[in-house]
Amino acid sequence: MDHAIEAACTTLMPFALLASNDDPAKARATITAMIQAYNPADTIELGLIGRIVGFSLAAMENLRLSMADPHMPDAKVLRCRASAASLSRSAEQCRAALNALRAAPKPEQRPPAPPKARAPLSRPSDAQTAKAESDAKIILDRLTQLHQEWNPDQRAPAPEAPAPDRTPRFGAPPSGYG
Repeated sequence: MDHAIEAACTTLMPFALLASNDDPAKARATITAMIQAYNPADTIELGLIGRIVGFSLAAMENLRLSMADPHMPDAKVLRCRASAASLSRSAEQCRAALNALRAAPKPEQRPPAPPKARAPLSRPSDAQTAKAESDAKIILDRLTQLHQEWNPDQRAPAPEAPAPDRTPRFGAPPSGYG
């Protein structure tokens, strides 16, 4: 789990560098603290938590960018703020998914049930064996007969297609044409 948290920190560190005065150790510590605050139980939860933290940091960065330059065009300001709102919604969706995952009942860890005892196989009677052999012979004879009927080398040639109709589909062309 430590390696997974380290991977998440490495991925998210660029979002925290500005806030930590470009100090990678501070950025890593900040992100680690944000992830640990959610107390991930497994890698599935860690994935959701990583998204929550990442979306939240990216939303904050978009808000910062929207206010960084007072001469920024209004369209760009609105685009940054719309992105921040979208990222915030994504973080909330991940938070809801994490809460639902945690609230779901966990399957009990029970040992697998022993296999059910099977009745010993009985040997077929001589009459059953003779009947099966007779049925198999009938089936094989019928398959042989069907194969001989369908043999592609003995098929009759396909009938020729009729000659195409050369009459105009919509009648004769109106007078004065062609």
